[in-house]
Amino acid sequence: MVRIQIHGTWPGALTLQRGWYRAVARPWNEDVPMAHFRVERGGSGFLGDCAEALLGLPGLTGVLSSPLLPGARRPWEEAGFTLHARLLLLRRELNGLVQPEHQVKAGDRRDLSEALAVDRAAFEPFWRLDLLGLREAVTATPRGAVHLVRRPGGGLTGFAITGVGSSLAYLQRLAVDPAWQSRGIGRSLVRSAAAWAQRQGATALLLNTPDGNQSAASLYATEGFRTVTRDLAVLGRMT
Repeated sequence: MVRIQIHGTWPGALTLQRGWYRAVARPWNEDVPMAHFRVERGGSGFLGDCAEALLGLPGLTGVLSSPLLPGARRPWEEAGFTLHARLLLLRRELNGLVQPEHQVKAGDRRDLSEALAVDRAAFEPFWRLDLLGLREAVTATPRGAVHLVRRPGGGLTGFAITGVGSSLAYLQRLAVDPAWQSRGIGRSLVRSAAAWAQRQGATALLLNTPDGNQSAASLYATEGFRTVTRDLAVLGRMT
């Protein structure tokens, strides 16, 4: 058996290869000692061998997948991965849009360091993104946008990241500083994201949110999102 070749230095981004097969890994975030792992080419055998190689890294306690629909889980399960977290997949058709109540400004990657502080305040440790994760959210699709709401003094109160690929758009991230929640800022960011996606030619906006996050689910429901499935899953393999 040819060994997995690992390029890069942990805890930075890694590329794992064996012949034509290829996968990438990065830290899940700065608070959870696990790896976010994504296979670009390769089956369950390669996936399992990569997981073994990653679990041998110092301090790493687990390897986690991106959110997967049921039809995409088989090779992961064959490689020893099991359910770690469940999410909802939601969809909104981009018609009948409503204007945001707050002023939402366009941002870019230079604003992500400031957005990181809001993200850390808004999410529990497992669901936080680090700076690399925020950058990936912006570049995950051919076209991406950053939406910002600022308080009168200029500080950031909330942000969203949206991406478009073909006719579908994705609300990749939305976070509001807890000190500024319940003021409609999240709703304005959702509306701004939907309007931007429509201008890019998308016909529907998709997002996922952790199962059990009732406040987020309520917001999205009142903004016209419907549940596509409650069976979107992050799979994990632990030490």
